[in-house]
Amino acid sequence: MNKYSHYKNELKEIINTNVNQSDWKLIRKLNLPKQYNEPSTGEIKKGVVLDVEATGLSIGHDDVIQLALLPFEYEVPSGKILSIKKEEAFDGLREPRIPISTEASLITGITNEMVINKKIESKDVENIINNTDLIIAHNASYDRPMVEQHWNCFKNVSWACTFKSIDWLQEGFSSAKLELLGVNFGWFYEGHDAFNDCEACLALLSETLPNRDSTVFSAVREYASNPTFLIKAIDAPYNKRNILRRKGYKWRPADQLNGKVWWTETKNYEEEVKWLHEEIYNRKINIPIKQISALNRYSDRIWE
Repeated sequence: MNKYSHYKNELKEIINTNVNQSDWKLIRKLNLPKQYNEPSTGEIKKGVVLDVEATGLSIGHDDVIQLALLPFEYEVPSGKILSIKKEEAFDGLREPRIPISTEASLITGITNEMVINKKIESKDVENIINNTDLIIAHNASYDRPMVEQHWNCFKNVSWACTFKSIDWLQEGFSSAKLELLGVNFGWFYEGHDAFNDCEACLALLSETLPNRDSTVFSAVREYASNPTFLIKAIDAPYNKRNILRRKGYKWRPADQLNGKVWWTETKNYEEEVKWLHEEIYNRKINIPIKQISALNRYSDRIWE
């Protein structure tokens, strides 16, 4: 529970009814405070919430048109989010190397005319990222490869993801989309703008997960701190593709670095290799295994 709320108005200021609260739900506009909690005696570190908008959704083909960075401070022992450094935030547009697709313009509201001659200076990004201990995005598998194409400073920092590091279904949520998670927690915001998405992601980090009874931020940090392993099912038989898909394997296309392969990320590589031997190959073969940490997780560099 945070000391300070991210709502402009309290419930009693808006609602005056005797109807049981189990029969209705109030959804309020997100109003991010400057501070969520007071510091105690623990070590304090700085994090950054990041979001990008791009010309489309294809990593390696599409390009960044908007970058937003929202720094915040957190207390290491408790995992509490403390102050939100809005005065240090960054929000910039850039002209991409390819035109913005019609679909992307409709979603983001950013047109090709709006980004003509726009640039994001590396020093402005580095000034924030070089003083950061952890970067968090709601879909880091997309955001990290996109920003690493342009700014090397993103390669040297630990990353975490609110989308993939939490089993949202297990927590009682039917969707992991940021807008719908916000609605379930009782707030809404104007999405598909990189800075607004940063504020929403930071608000999400401050919420308490109903089943784990810990903050989203604590769960995300815990996941980020543990190693996982990239498993590639090299030359898996074509007729086993549906079995791999049901097991959670993803297909990496041939046009991506070291692609044309089924892959998964797991905590227990020995168990996964055993399953592949028995269910996919029907024999023991040499299966590539690569350890992943927060320093390279979600980056295309794990495929080098």
